[in-house]
Amino acid sequence: MVVLDRLSQRGKRAQHLARRSFTPLRTIVVPLLGHDESEHAVSLACRLAADRNGHVLFLAPLEVPAELPLDARFDEEEQRLKDWLCRVRAVAESYGIAAGTRILRTRNFGLDVANEAEQRDADLIVVGTPICSRQGFAHTFPETVERILRHASARVLIATGDFVGADGRAAA
Repeated sequence: MVVLDRLSQRGKRAQHLARRSFTPLRTIVVPLLGHDESEHAVSLACRLAADRNGHVLFLAPLEVPAELPLDARFDEEEQRLKDWLCRVRAVAESYGIAAGTRILRTRNFGLDVANEAEQRDADLIVVGTPICSRQGFAHTFPETVERILRHASARVLIATGDFVGADGRAAA
């Protein structure tokens, strides 16, 4: 009898996971963190959105120092971010999906990404990031990614690349 109960529970769990895995992803948020892995996250999010008839929102950070007001002018930086967002929007359009872009003026990008995803009722956040530590889960990812993981109400998918170490250099 116990064996039948376990099989029944496994079957129910498999059904639940299948339903959850194949639910449509209406909105996918992709924070652009400036790593090579962000490009991987963009293509991964676009493929997921194309497969599941979703929409992608790309967020680019305009980090404002604490001593300046959030509306301070950063013309050069803002233009660079707009160009970057145009490139990732073109990638999304090549997949045949709708894409939105937004520059977030922020002092805490990780927290602001989690808040934006919650406000947009996002189903998934796709983050591209390098791995900073192989020593368990203490500081495995950059601080921004850890904040997203800590504060996000949506599921978070992390697209990683090679191990880079705490100093930011790729390991051989």
